Amino acid sequence: MKKMKKRILASQNVDYCKSADCQDRLGDLPDCLIHHILSFVETKDAIRTCVLSKRWRHLWASVPCLNFTSKSFARLVDFRKFVLWVLSHRDSSQVKVLIYSRFGVDYATDQYLLNRVIEYAAVHGVKEIRINLQAKTFGSPPVEIPLALFACRSLKMLEFKDCHPTNLSSPIGCKSLEILHLERFSMHPAAADFSNPFASLAELFGFTTLTTLHLSSFSLCYTGIDCLDPFRNCVNLKTLHLSEMSFQSDLNPRDFVISAPQLKNLSLMCNRFKCKIIVAAPQLTNFSYLYSTPCAFFEFGLPSLDGLTIDIHEPHDQLEKSHHKKRQETLHGLINMLRGQCNAEAVKLSFCTVAV
Repeated sequence: MKKMKKRILASQNVDYCKSADCQDRLGDLPDCLIHHILSFVETKDAIRTCVLSKRWRHLWASVPCLNFTSKSFARLVDFRKFVLWVLSHRDSSQVKVLIYSRFGVDYATDQYLLNRVIEYAAVHGVKEIRINLQAKTFGSPPVEIPLALFACRSLKMLEFKDCHPTNLSSPIGCKSLEILHLERFSMHPAAADFSNPFASLAELFGFTTLTTLHLSSFSLCYTGIDCLDPFRNCVNLKTLHLSEMSFQSDLNPRDFVISAPQLKNLSLMCNRFKCKIIVAAPQLTNFSYLYSTPCAFFEFGLPSLDGLTIDIHEPHDQLEKSHHKKRQETLHGLINMLRGQCNAEAVKLSFCTVAV
């Protein structure tokens, strides 16, 4: 009876498998949809799908997203071999997105591998590049940004995390770049122009074509200039996000100016600016501010406040730690920025504070 039961169950499983093959919904999907699905996983996992069927054997080679992460490998040497193997066995289809995350030793990165990956993506018309070069414990290893990145005409979005570039200058710049995200991007002392904090960045990437700029955990250098206006050449900038920005010393400029003729969205989060922040953006419609420095004082140079939305958040713990007098100065500064403006009834205010 047991043997007969096993035969019946086995025959039922065979019949089920045959019926499943006839209705293979996953296999009936078009290649473009399968490519889109595989774009959400690492390239290592996308290659593993080649064992599913004959049709899937070479589908990974034309996935428009390359996602390399060293954390998926026990050794960095294995990660290097895998990346080079993929670049040599992939077909000639376009690479829309490149994600390269190498988590290694504190004092070095694989410059040759980074160059090869960027060059391959640039040749294949990449539009979006995300690079993360985080060290194992702290800091960012020194690296030279490949010249192929600056010469790439198809690149629209670029993100760098934990990078310590040594490039002295780049006369080419990113001519087509629209979106730039830099997080813990510390310029090498030999590559930075300390008389102008943003000059090196602007020269390296070219800020004139940017529509969106995110700077996070960036340390500025102040050498006695009374007024800093780093974004004055960003003529196409519409969205600016600054978070955890600070000056390397206790000295701050008298005025930190944010001037951009097309700027519509401005977000300041947890910055340590102990100076007057002048916002001169005639097209500004959204201003978001997370309290961090009790001595910050705002001044808005806008032709009109019509349609402006101001969102101010001041965490409870920060307010309690700050001195009462400095707290009054901060809140008074935020209120004073509205005086003298016409049609103030059109302003939308959103406060999340202990006291206003």
